[in-house]
Parts: sequence; structure tokens; C-alpha cells
Amino acid sequence: MDYISPLDDRYYEELRDYAAAVSEKAFVKYRLRIEILYLNFVVDALSRVGLVKPLTKEEKERLLSLRFSDDDYERFKEIEGKLGHDVKAIEYLLREKLGSVDLGRITHLTHIGLTSEDVNNLALGILVRIATYNYLMPELTNLLSTLVTLMERYASLPMLGRTHGQPATPTTLGKEIAYHACRLTYWLSMTTDIKLQGKVSGATGSMASFPMISRDIDWPQELNKFVRELGFEPALVTTQILPPDTLTQLLTSIGLMSQSLINLAQDLWIYNMLGYVHVHGRPIGSSTMPHKVNPVDLENAEGNLKLGSSILMEISRHIQVSRLQRDLSDSTIKRNIGLGIAHVILGVRRLNAVLSSIDVDDDAISKDLNEHWEVLSEAVQVRLRALGMADAYERALAIFRRSRMGIEDYERVLDELGVNDDVLRGLSPGKYIGYARDLTMNCLSQCKYTLEIIRAKMSNEVNTLKSLEFLGQ
Repeated sequence: MDYISPLDDRYYEELRDYAAAVSEKAFVKYRLRIEILYLNFVVDALSRVGLVKPLTKEEKERLLSLRFSDDDYERFKEIEGKLGHDVKAIEYLLREKLGSVDLGRITHLTHIGLTSEDVNNLALGILVRIATYNYLMPELTNLLSTLVTLMERYASLPMLGRTHGQPATPTTLGKEIAYHACRLTYWLSMTTDIKLQGKVSGATGSMASFPMISRDIDWPQELNKFVRELGFEPALVTTQILPPDTLTQLLTSIGLMSQSLINLAQDLWIYNMLGYVHVHGRPIGSSTMPHKVNPVDLENAEGNLKLGSSILMEISRHIQVSRLQRDLSDSTIKRNIGLGIAHVILGVRRLNAVLSSIDVDDDAISKDLNEHWEVLSEAVQVRLRALGMADAYERALAIFRRSRMGIEDYERVLDELGVNDDVLRGLSPGKYIGYARDLTMNCLSQCKYTLEIIRAKMSNEVNTLKSLEFLGQ
């Protein structure tokens, strides 16, 4: 097939379920469901002031049980082709479906009072919440769980630190993993703390049409209640469009989180290059060099995270501006939100696959560490200054700079400096790790706590979407 995006070809089998949840067809389905829920809301509100006959229990069940099928999508495309307007086509499709279940008496109330953007902003918010909580967050929590396992296992494994690419003060492998895990924990918390706004406020945000329906209803209160029941925070003031800020905040948060995971992927790539870890995955090598096995999954993770982040950050930037009460430049851009999140999902999935099967080479890590006793220069100058040697840094600088030392070299340096201190005499690179293990274990506790919180939020959000029948249809 002649697809443009690799997501629809090369990666489709991995994203089949996700694609069905964020596709153009899915967006139409969510908009139809919004229209159904809104119609139920309007009939209920108007029946309370005597303008329409209330729905019976059986009629309400028929209304709320309406489903969106492949045939409905074909019919929608046919109507849209004639009208040239997608939301109006959804309204007409709903009118037809109401007639098919003997609810023709309420067809005149479909979409009443609404502007297209009232439907679109809520449906798009549903799509984004599904993409985030039903697909992206499970991948991210799986990744964090893997990092938790690794940092716990290697909390005490000494490893040569590297700053500016040069040998530096030792650390532990677990602590370096903890650094990335704590960053992921931060972004998970930031992302799930964002509550998307929603709105039903009419053509320019003044709710002008609703008093024309009835002046006996407190429409601002009732419409805000409707928005809240869909799981959104009602926007206080709008134009025709919803203020973009909460969506921008969410997409930016996911984009920046992706950037932090690129950092993890690149660090792992370097550790693999150094021989500290051995990355497994698809055995793809060179087309000309038979000995090579490339870390393709790791590089694929980095590429997808970069692309996903770029898409989401650009969408975030653009949708911040809309001319006066409305322009349509954001419409086509927002349709790519699912695309951006898809690349992030792929990147996270690849990264987790690498980390879940990674082999840590303790011997290689230990060998490299013990070939760089010069990294104890910091310990020497700090200890000697603490003992009263005023020029300890300068003297250590003259001896250690540009040196590569083994244990004998280190002992010779101590002799030159006249050091008889038991602390420095008993020190080795593997022992000079400070509080690395303690810091790792503190991060571990925080990560486990955050996982519990995030999973609870995921469950609550997914259950809300299921109860509204946006999921599980």
C-alpha cells in the first residue's frame, strides 16, 4: 500500500490498537458520542422547565446505547462530502440514527445552541486523554518499573564517573540510573497533574444562543456541570475556541519528558560503547562488516523520541495563538497530536525493551574504574585541606593533572605529599562513592510511591472514559 507515514506501514502492527483510538474515524466517533451525551443533557434540562417531554427510562437507554460503526463512518463521509462541514455532518448522522430507534421527536434538539468548536474541543480532549492515559502512561510506568529494578540491583556497583567525557569522581551505576528515574518521576507527576479544560460556550464564547432556548435555565451553571461530568475543568472565559493553555501544558510536558528520555537513551548508548553494558534486541548488524551488532532498538528509541517531542512541542507553540474569536489554522495542526504521541510511545517502548534485557558487565566497569586512580585527586585535596594544608589543591593539581594512575602511582603521590592519613591510605576508586547508594535508595522510595499515585490516576481516568463509553465500545 502507498502509505505516507511509517506509522501506517512499518510500525502499524505495534500501534494497531492505538491507531484505532486516535484516528480520524475515532475523532468522528468521539464527536458523535459528545453530541449524544449533550442531547441527553439538553432534553433533561428542558424537560425540567416544561419545554419538552422527558425521556422515559427506555428511551434514554436507546439514546445512550447508540453506537458508531464502520457503516456510520462511510455515511458520515458521504454527508460531509455534500455539506462541506464535518460537525454538521455528524449532527445529520445523529438525526438519522435517532430516527432508526424511534426517537424522532427529539431530533430538532440535536446540536442546539452549540458551535462546532464546542463539540470539537471536548472530543479532542477525550482523544488526548485516551492517548495519554490508556496508551502512553502504561508504557511510561512500565519503563519506570524497569528503572526501579535496575537501580535497586546496582545501587552499590561502583563505576567511573565522566564529566565532559573525561574520567571523574566515581559514582554507582544504580545512582546514575536513579538520576534518570527521578527525572521521569518528575515528568510523570507534572503530566498527570494537568487537568484539561473544556467548554460549551457558543459561537464567540458568550453563550448568546442559550437564553434563546430558555430563559428559565441557569445555562452557565448547567453547561459547566456538563463539562465537568465529561472529566474536564470548565474554562472560565473563552472565545469560540477553548483557551489552549492546558492542552499546551500537557503536550509540552510530554515533549519535555521525551527530551529527558533521549538523555537516558544517549547515556545508555555511551555505556554500551564503553562496554559497561551489553544491549540486546534485534540482531541487526552491518551490511558490510559481519562482526557488528548495532544497538538498533536504542537508536530507534532516540529517533522516535526526538520526532515525537518535536511534533508535540511545535503543536504546543502554534496553538497558543488564534486570531480574534477564531481562525482555523490550528485545526489541521491538532489532528497531528495522535501522531506525535505515537512516536513517543514507540520510543518509550523501545527504550524499555532495551533496559529490560540489558546485561551489565561488572568486570568491565570495575576494570575501567581501577585504571583511573587519578580520580581520587578530589578526595586527596579536600581531605588535606580539611586537615589544615592550605595549598593542598595547588599541590595536588601539579601532581595529578593529565596523569593516568594505578594504585602504585596513587601511593607514590601520597608519599610525595607526605600523607600518613589512614582515610586516604585506605581509599580506592571503588570506595570513593560518597552517598551514592543512599541517594539511590531515596530515589527508589520516591519512584515506588509515584508509581502508586500515577497508576491510581490512570485507573481513575480510564474508568471515567469507560463510564462515558468513550472506551470499551
